[in-house]
Amino acid sequence: MKAARYAMKLASVSHASLVAICVVQIPEYIEENTRASLRDELFRKSKDTLDEIEGLSSKSGVKFASKVIETSGGISAAICSFAEKEKVDLVVLGTRSATSSLTKMMLGSVASGVVGNAHCPVLVVR
Repeated sequence: MKAARYAMKLASVSHASLVAICVVQIPEYIEENTRASLRDELFRKSKDTLDEIEGLSSKSGVKFASKVIETSGGISAAICSFAEKEKVDLVVLGTRSATSSLTKMMLGSVASGVVGNAHCPVLVVR
């Protein structure tokens, strides 16, 4: 949520619109009933998160849109693909809190994938 707040502030001061996405990764190899149950749960959680971000946007006056994207592939690839298709000017994303000293030195795998492959600038919020 920290990255969302940061993105909201940037959008507000630059008079930009904000598109928030949640990427839901559903493996193809799991049984169909399990896949459906997992999909429903992940979409519900994603919608809850996006609704919370939308609440922030209504307070700030930022034009807001949101989308849940489903993929069986990589999350970073889905983010980069969305950003390119939608001609996004800046991707803002967060990283999870690192627990070990080794992971504290490294960028998260999704963030690293987006930074390395996005067509536009990427701001990573820790």
